[in-house]
Amino acid sequence: MNYKQTDGGRLDAGYKGRGGDCVTRSIAIATGLTYRTVRKALTDLTIEMTGGLDRSAANGVSVPVSHAYLTSLGWELVLTKKSYLCDLPTRGTLIACLPRHKVAVIDGTLNDRWDSRKSKRTKCGSPILEGYYQAEGSTWNIAEEEEEEAVTVPRLSNYFSHVFGEPK
Repeated sequence: MNYKQTDGGRLDAGYKGRGGDCVTRSIAIATGLTYRTVRKALTDLTIEMTGGLDRSAANGVSVPVSHAYLTSLGWELVLTKKSYLCDLPTRGTLIACLPRHKVAVIDGTLNDRWDSRKSKRTKCGSPILEGYYQAEGSTWNIAEEEEEEAVTVPRLSNYFSHVFGEPK
């Protein structure tokens, strides 16, 4: 797996410094939406889903918020078990879900602000892969290649639309 350093458009959008913005960055890179557009949408959804207890996506986005946003864009979550980042395919656009981090992987190249391809916590040296998002209708999944059963989480956008209304 290769690595390409990118901030996903954060600096171009006028944001400086470091922030817990891996969700915003990975979605902007993988979808091609601007960083500012993704950050505004995630902030609005965060406020809506927390009743205003959380007011911004500037320092991180909760898993339910990121899941709701990605599924509303037509991305599907594929949960993986006993998998590592190095197990992802070398083709397609995915958002890899690592412990406490999300990262865009495009055609086998990790696109992120920092190189998260290595982990000292696993024997193989690659971070644990909790799952990944793929654009709806993509046909690849780890289970097909490893002849194991993958778990595809059903789209929850209908539920979120019913509870929170249509995304803005």
